[in-house]
Amino acid sequence: MIALLFSCNLSKVEEFELGQGFVSTNSGVVLIDTMKIVTSTVRFDSIVTSKLSRILVGGYQNNYTGSVTVIPHFEINSGAFTIPTGTLVYDSLVIRMVKDGYFIGDTTKLITFNVNQISKTLKLNTDGYLYNTSLFPHYNQNIGQARLYPQPHATNKEIFVKLSDNFGNELFSKINNKLDTMQTSAFFKEYFKGVALVSNLNQNQSAVGFTHDSTSVRVYYHRLLNEVDTKVKTFYAFPVDASSTGIWFNQILHNADGSLLQGISQAKYAIPSSSTSDMTMVQPGSGIYTKIRIPGISYLKGYGKNVAFIGSSIRVTPLKDSYSNLNPLPDSLAVYIIDRQNRITSQLSTTAGNIYANKVTPIGFDQLPYYEVNVTPFFTSEIAAGFTENSLLIGSTASKAGKAINPIVFSSSDQKKDIVKMNVYCYIDKQ
Repeated sequence: MIALLFSCNLSKVEEFELGQGFVSTNSGVVLIDTMKIVTSTVRFDSIVTSKLSRILVGGYQNNYTGSVTVIPHFEINSGAFTIPTGTLVYDSLVIRMVKDGYFIGDTTKLITFNVNQISKTLKLNTDGYLYNTSLFPHYNQNIGQARLYPQPHATNKEIFVKLSDNFGNELFSKINNKLDTMQTSAFFKEYFKGVALVSNLNQNQSAVGFTHDSTSVRVYYHRLLNEVDTKVKTFYAFPVDASSTGIWFNQILHNADGSLLQGISQAKYAIPSSSTSDMTMVQPGSGIYTKIRIPGISYLKGYGKNVAFIGSSIRVTPLKDSYSNLNPLPDSLAVYIIDRQNRITSQLSTTAGNIYANKVTPIGFDQLPYYEVNVTPFFTSEIAAGFTENSLLIGSTASKAGKAINPIVFSSSDQKKDIVKMNVYCYIDKQ
């Protein structure tokens, strides 16, 4: 939204700690509580999703940001096998996965995904990463299918997905016959390039997370003792290659059709809030962030006589009913500085470290939670640089961007329809 240029209110000087000798009897502090602000929603088409601690499976749909489908890909290692003596009998082939507690969506809906073999060797880009948009082909034939419920907050719960017995028998035979395929990781990855857990596009209503280093393919078998009795079943394990050379990533497909962000691709990855019902969005995984441009900063230079900037903060409020226990708000969001081409130049910070937009939950009745961030360093740098036309960007931290798909919708919280509420404090000589 675009507000008026600015309005101001004089506040008591005693309310601010400005430093000894700084305030005179002819001086005061001005609070500028309305300033020209332009908001929009932008989308980045490349989010790093490789080598994360979470394998994310499923999808999520909403009317604000659209539909998201997550397809994890991972290499598995040949493992180290001790082959027992005697007659060994194949039982089954499964993928074993352990939930890490993350979920989003309708907990009454089944998550369905197919287990496909990857048909091309996984390779990192020249920059050493893979992204949400990275693509690798799969073989057409599934080697297994899973149907499971999200089970909110389930942590350390094992999930077993049965795979093709034909492929299981093949692996079992290669292990027991000590073929070269099983002797080194390089040989094995040439034979079995990896696994993709493929959900149908725009179908799943929920998603869950699994710990990457607990995921493995298991070949179960038993040793035949005699014609009647058998020994307890055991297994050969092929774990996800979580070594420094191993490759795994979450492919995250975003479709904005039918949502407020429909057409964001055609709009060069940015849509003004005036075109999205006076709302902006954030969604990790999809690369969706809220952009805040403050052209009103440039007017501070000519406002009053002997103006000294003190500090500034902004507040954004999530739309009521757009979040819930099934789609909770994060405790904090990252704040970045971007240039005119929407390129991130740095994370907002001070010498003490990065600055975040922190969630505040009011105690009063029927008051909505909001995010507040100290943007004083941004104002200070813009004023010192002579106003570069940089903007602020609010959204997921880089470490979480590829591990979650929870949308956040910011909207106005009063009659003014301003998405962003800003306070700017200036010291002004009133002589």
